[in-house]
Amino acid sequence: MIITFANQKGGVGKTTLAIAFANYLSLFTEKKVNVIDFDFQRSFYRQWSEDKDSKGANLYEVEKISEENIHLTQNEKILMQLKESEEVILFDTAGNIQNNYTQVLQYSDAIIIPYGYSSVTMMSTVLFLNLLKLIKVKAKIYFIRNNMRKDDSYELKPVMDAEFNTIGKVIGSSVLTRKCMLGINTKGLTYEQKLAVKETFDELIYHLWEF
Repeated sequence: MIITFANQKGGVGKTTLAIAFANYLSLFTEKKVNVIDFDFQRSFYRQWSEDKDSKGANLYEVEKISEENIHLTQNEKILMQLKESEEVILFDTAGNIQNNYTQVLQYSDAIIIPYGYSSVTMMSTVLFLNLLKLIKVKAKIYFIRNNMRKDDSYELKPVMDAEFNTIGKVIGSSVLTRKCMLGINTKGLTYEQKLAVKETFDELIYHLWEF
């Protein structure tokens, strides 16, 4: 199964959320996870590399995409093998549209799109959704409201949520802004970090596997 975290807009907490989700699946479900970092900033891979030799077991392996192996992500046979795997293959993609990962999007079973309620994020997300439509992506699309503030009112919320629910599924629970998420690593989740994502991820997992 291929699950891809993606959005055209950088700065929406995509990689932090991807790390948290990989950790959550590894710790609290029976799913085996492997991660492929397809963001050329390599934030996920760098964090995993820093954590690898620290105390505690590694939850999963992370492979980085580089010029030497990028052709593997454009090989339909390899992508189909990943898609049919019983393991979860989690892709973390770049915060901008790149033609070289369109095939990953086409072969994904699910695309997770973190977003916020700024006008810039809305325009960027709509642009990304137009790309998905253009390349005829058939994946299930899930939207996660990330870095939300409990005490803020968002004028664009009704419009964006209604529009996105016509395209995919907006997860009902938001991930609120919490300082604990700034210190996330690939070794696990603190009690506070688990609390920050639990409701959102439990709902997402329910939809992904239709428990």
